Amino acid sequence: MRTATGRRRRVGACALVAVAALSATVLGTTPASAASDMLWVQSPEGATLSATPGSYQELSFGLYHDNGDYHVANGVLTLDLSELAGVAEVSVPDNCFLSEDNTSALCDIWEVGDIGGTYDGPQVTLGLRTMEGAPAGAELSIGHHAQAETDGPDGVLYSHWGSTPVKVESVPSPDLSLTEPAPVGPVAPGTSLTVPVTVTNNGDAAAEGFRLQVWNTYGLEFATTDPGCAWTPPVLDTEDMPGGLLDCTFDTVVEPGATVTLPEPLRLTVASHALIERLDVSVQPLEGTQDQNPEDNFTSTSVTAENTADFAVQGDEVTGAAGERVTATIGFRNRGPAWFANIGSGDPVGTVTLAVPEGATVVSAPENCWAEGSATYRCELRHWAAPEDRMQFPFELRIDRVIPNATGAVTLHASSRQAPYDPKPHNAQAELVLNASE
Repeated sequence: MRTATGRRRRVGACALVAVAALSATVLGTTPASAASDMLWVQSPEGATLSATPGSYQELSFGLYHDNGDYHVANGVLTLDLSELAGVAEVSVPDNCFLSEDNTSALCDIWEVGDIGGTYDGPQVTLGLRTMEGAPAGAELSIGHHAQAETDGPDGVLYSHWGSTPVKVESVPSPDLSLTEPAPVGPVAPGTSLTVPVTVTNNGDAAAEGFRLQVWNTYGLEFATTDPGCAWTPPVLDTEDMPGGLLDCTFDTVVEPGATVTLPEPLRLTVASHALIERLDVSVQPLEGTQDQNPEDNFTSTSVTAENTADFAVQGDEVTGAAGERVTATIGFRNRGPAWFANIGSGDPVGTVTLAVPEGATVVSAPENCWAEGSATYRCELRHWAAPEDRMQFPFELRIDRVIPNATGAVTLHASSRQAPYDPKPHNAQAELVLNASE
């Protein structure tokens, strides 16, 4: 999100947004027909901002139109923030731009869905953080209006002007935070671990229970049996990186200034395919209670296993006459026993390069491979690789002239984080041979 001082990275900024009531400030209602359309701003019906300095609140806005027969795009939502000056610091998502004086924001909404079909909810989430000296009892508002282009007869649609009331109140509320667990490892696969979780309430009201969620990477398996917890294990048959989720609800009361531990420690096992693992832990008061500062409700820790991940490449041999087109398939394989992922960065676990053999030209390459010069291609792997994962890259080659034993190199360039855990670096090289002689 952006603030007056520039971009600011926030963890889960949109993940915890409460769904705002679907509302729009209107002067009248015009039913949609084949010849009419209206543009509307979805906005919260109202918001209460705690007068406690540092308290945080999120508000979501969206843009939609009535008539699905028309395509509406290039929407611009204008938010008037002038009444928040001196009361709340405003942060905006990357599709919004704050004015220099911080009194307004312009938000780009490139595709505007229709309410009966393609609209799927708010596209803009503001963050409001209470400033020192915010006056309790103040009644403010955020103004809003929008416009967008349409292929309908109007050419441009305009919404009505509207506003969202914002009250500043001295409302006591909890402020839960987590103590960061120490990194663990290296430990042997099969090891059982206890994860210490400590919750502190820095607010001025008790939390009448809390919800704890723990996301785990593929190499960790939860064994917690608390009746308030449910674990969804990782699944390998999707394109997404496999991860599990432990979701727990505790009725433990956390008084202001108090620190509590869980009724029972979280227990997990390091799987046989573990290597560099991570736990992401979040806490929040039970539904219906606003946390003063959600930004300190998250922590993370690592678990490292004593294991290896053997990355290897596969070459090929093909034969063809001059002028003929042939398919040569090179490949990648994780021989395990561990998986590997660039969890934080999302960078590829490696790339595979092909030096095209002399006398041949690439006619077509796989979609995740690109040319680097006239005779070299680089193929990108995804950011995680499970044990025994295979990726194949078929290249269509044209034999321009027959050269016996024409050889090109297939080379794996592994992630720098994975390389120290590869026990057989020599199998990161292979060959593509055209017209091998017997």
